[in-house]
Amino acid sequence: MTATTTLVSSASIFAGCTAADIDLVVRAVTGQRHVAEGEAVCEENDHADRWWIVVDGLADVTVGGLYVGSIGPGETIGELALLDGEPRAATVTAVTSMELLEVRGDGFLDALRSSPSLALAILREVTTRLRVAHRVPSVPRQRGSTEEVPVAVSPPVAAGPTVFDPRTPEFTKDPYVHLAAVRETAPVTWSEAISSYVVTRYDDVHRLARTRTLTGSAMTLEPPSEKRIPGYFMMIMRDGDNHTRLRRLMSGVFTPKAVSKWRERADAIVHDLLEAAEGRAELDVIADYAMPLPAQLIAEMLGLPQADTPRLREWTRSLITGLETFRSEAQHQASDEAGRGMVEYLDEAIQDKRKRPDDGLLSAMLQAEESGTMLDDREVRAQVMMLYIAGHETTMNLIGNGLTHLFRFPDQLERLRANPGLDQNAVEEMLRFDSPVQLTRRVATEPVEIGDQVLEVGSHITLCLGAANRDPRRWGPTSDVLDVGRLGANEHVAFGGGSHYCLGASLARIEATLAIPSLIRRFPAMAPAYDEPKWGQRTALRGLDSMPVSLR
Repeated sequence: MTATTTLVSSASIFAGCTAADIDLVVRAVTGQRHVAEGEAVCEENDHADRWWIVVDGLADVTVGGLYVGSIGPGETIGELALLDGEPRAATVTAVTSMELLEVRGDGFLDALRSSPSLALAILREVTTRLRVAHRVPSVPRQRGSTEEVPVAVSPPVAAGPTVFDPRTPEFTKDPYVHLAAVRETAPVTWSEAISSYVVTRYDDVHRLARTRTLTGSAMTLEPPSEKRIPGYFMMIMRDGDNHTRLRRLMSGVFTPKAVSKWRERADAIVHDLLEAAEGRAELDVIADYAMPLPAQLIAEMLGLPQADTPRLREWTRSLITGLETFRSEAQHQASDEAGRGMVEYLDEAIQDKRKRPDDGLLSAMLQAEESGTMLDDREVRAQVMMLYIAGHETTMNLIGNGLTHLFRFPDQLERLRANPGLDQNAVEEMLRFDSPVQLTRRVATEPVEIGDQVLEVGSHITLCLGAANRDPRRWGPTSDVLDVGRLGANEHVAFGGGSHYCLGASLARIEATLAIPSLIRRFPAMAPAYDEPKWGQRTALRGLDSMPVSLR
């Protein structure tokens, strides 16, 4: 079996196809194509003469500048235009570096004519794409158009402190005034408060998030103590070959296509939560909606008992508090205690899944194999903890933050309520406008040049994702305005970038795209039942502790 045959046959789209079917595709393959992050695989209105099978990496799909979906390993690019004989209708842009198999367009069509199984496989793919495409506005607003420009409110001005210090109540309430002042002062500044250099401009953050000479954690450079072992084995704490191995093992069970299978279940959970709220006059969006959705879904995905969800949720919240730069001794102790409890629980769950495997994500992680290697128990446990910490909290924050700002921009609330075609793009704009993850740390393994400064090896560098996503150099004069129809909204850096691009991005998008539009349409009279949003006292993660709303 050739390497190309192995790659084609392993693509999930060809499940159920025979060796003869696979051979028809292999004979039309012209070679492998590497696509760098940020490069377009294909663009709208291009002539369609080829087709691609994704071997590795992720890409975003936009139509008329509006985000409509993502594509990952095992999926294909370009089949619709070949089938209908028209120019390409969408632009596909690499979010991470990608490896593709390139297939001649005529060879692709010949293979479909020769094999009913291949034709059925492509039909399944096309049907999925069309289900997404029908939600896209038929006439998207063009770049530079003044149609449907959102009503502007007074944007923050660069009048705050020019030294990064997130310990003040004013910063918690609205960090963007502070961040704008820091951003306009210099490309990089030193912060005594967090003992790190701080980078706030979009171009710099975008570049450095993807720079391989910056590690994702200081743990890469120093041996971990026994106390730090669980965190050390998390993928986000590793770099180089160790990170690549973990990511490849995990990505096989966490591709956009694999995660999309859970969309129906997420929709059902949203429906149940809304049904439970139907007879009420008030709802706490965080406690009653935004928190239960991701917590319940990730437990079901992993194959863990629903009865255990409350304590897993409490452990997660304590662990997140312990990760903050500024925390009390009591919070630190609570985090340690939660870590011990969660480790003990997951060790028992892992042993149970080894004896009685099921079709859940935890069993899939135990069975995942890449180049002859598998995850050991410590690695599986660490990745599960990562999924709970990263997936549960950030999705909850995305839902709460997004709804908060829809209330601030009522014209956009009504615009989204009236136009389901904007659902997915609106979530991208919410990610840009108030990023659930505000900061991400890097450590320099080589000298780093930022503007006219060179930072030494070993320098700690904090990338301000929230500040970059509001940079007027990138987003123009409306950078501080929420625009659910913003073209290019998905070019934000809320999910990071490069090798540390958020693995759970697809899941977060699905949950938020279902949760926010469903809530605002189910309760059209919904209004905030608070004077000021109650923001959590956190630095790296931004979200609400509670969000009471009136439903009637």
